[in-house]
Amino acid sequence: MPTKNRRLAVSEDEARHRAGMSAFPEPKGPASQMGVGLEPELFPIVVDASGRPRERLVLTRPDGLGVVQVIDGLAYDSGEISPRIGRPPHAFHYPLANGGRLTFEPGAQVEHSTAVQPGAAAALADVGNVIGLLRRGFDVEGVRLAAVGLDVWHDVEEVPQQLRAGRYTAQAAYYRQRGHWGAVMMRHTASLQINLDLGPEGVWQERWLVANLISPMLTAIFACSPGVDAVSSRARAWQQLDPTRSGFPPLFTDGSEEDPRAQWAQAALMADVMLIRVGDEHFAPGCPGFRFVDWINHGHPRHGWPTTDDLAYHLTTLFFEVRARGFLELRAGEAVPDALRPAQVVLASSVFYDDAARSDAIALLADQRQGLNVLWRRAATHGVHDDELESLACRLWEIALAGAERLPADWIGEENLNATKAFIDEYTVRGRVPADRLSELMDEDPALALAWAASEL
Repeated sequence: MPTKNRRLAVSEDEARHRAGMSAFPEPKGPASQMGVGLEPELFPIVVDASGRPRERLVLTRPDGLGVVQVIDGLAYDSGEISPRIGRPPHAFHYPLANGGRLTFEPGAQVEHSTAVQPGAAAALADVGNVIGLLRRGFDVEGVRLAAVGLDVWHDVEEVPQQLRAGRYTAQAAYYRQRGHWGAVMMRHTASLQINLDLGPEGVWQERWLVANLISPMLTAIFACSPGVDAVSSRARAWQQLDPTRSGFPPLFTDGSEEDPRAQWAQAALMADVMLIRVGDEHFAPGCPGFRFVDWINHGHPRHGWPTTDDLAYHLTTLFFEVRARGFLELRAGEAVPDALRPAQVVLASSVFYDDAARSDAIALLADQRQGLNVLWRRAATHGVHDDELESLACRLWEIALAGAERLPADWIGEENLNATKAFIDEYTVRGRVPADRLSELMDEDPALALAWAASEL
């Protein structure tokens, strides 16, 4: 929490050092250098007898069915899900027997965070097992778990904010000052985040570089949230809601600073203060235009100056397309149906972990670095309908598949490699994205679109 004693406040130099080292700590020992963690999100949607979407299921209803009641039942009956810790509307979660956990977004999206797995195949199998268990439990109650980037069946105003702990309330209040996109992001989008290891000295710098360079390509290839003038409305939301903490660090894109720690530290200090923690569970929303560096140098008229704890909390509110947190969290991926999920993971992890593929991907995309934000916007608007993006995507797939073939066979898994090749044939080489299929099915019958989005492998 902030302090009124400036001598106890964090200095700008200390904040820069702490931010950079928090993002990219010194490599330690022979720990896993090729781990994979996945964080898929799903929309719980109530259907009628014909399978047509009726409404989004809320987190909890005191006198009826809610997401919590369904998962509480699964936790009681299954050895895979442990009893709930905490209770809504505050933050809560369910530990999983395999080391992961279930958490929830403010619109009641269900999120499965895996433990770090030794490879892509293990992480995808973990997700398949847990989501399969969840699907069966929700299906019994007439609820489908849809994996797409945006809830295309409902208006955002139909879905209330259901996590109302101090952080979420203040975050929503902060975003409201910037427009309506914050509500869309918090309550109406779903993603597939891919978490990958930094690796040893000399390697983590390259992995940071390639992760950022491929980010717009992940948006372009896997766009699955069609909307007005967009194939990825989810990416459009991130592009609009707060440019001080999303997109790409300015020192990265302008190429003026090659040290990733300095890039991240500068971005962190120049980001607006989203929240000020004023008590254990009490937060005041920040004001757009009031940057963390302003807080350090000038204080806040009511709350004083930031401490190292305030800095640490501020870092959790940064949502750049690649988040550096002692590992790299690739945030560009949209939620996609189960059969398409392996392709995202194979593309990202292959060009990340295979040395030759990483080098080739950097060479392919290096010229895009200064225009990365523009490329990201084109990716959200057109996907691989854009001729240049389609050409880059096809070349990137060639690099990724070659890298996947060089990685140990059981690290990717033959089934996942085949699913990836099927995705390329069905979508990228035809200049199509998953959003195209979702739109076609929506036009035919929203029930068909929902069945596609909620289908298992």
